[in-house]
Amino acid sequence: MVPAAWGNVVSAGPRDSVIVHPDDVPTLTVGIPTRKFWGCCGPLGTGGRNMTCTCGTLVATLVADCMGPHELHLDPIRVYAWDG
Repeated sequence: MVPAAWGNVVSAGPRDSVIVHPDDVPTLTVGIPTRKFWGCCGPLGTGGRNMTCTCGTLVATLVADCMGPHELHLDPIRVYAWDG
């Protein structure tokens, strides 16, 4: 639930992406820490994919600044699920 004080909240990630809590994917790391897209406490998520998997491919967008919710948007083109 989004607090009413936030008003209208628009997702920062790409359309059709799966959103998970950042702690649910501990193997991903910050790939491109560009200060331009960082707030005072973490990434804003406005600069596109910023999290890499162990192979180094950018696969997700982390939104984790103190001004909003913490969420991880998995890129729908690079990340998919299967029953294995």
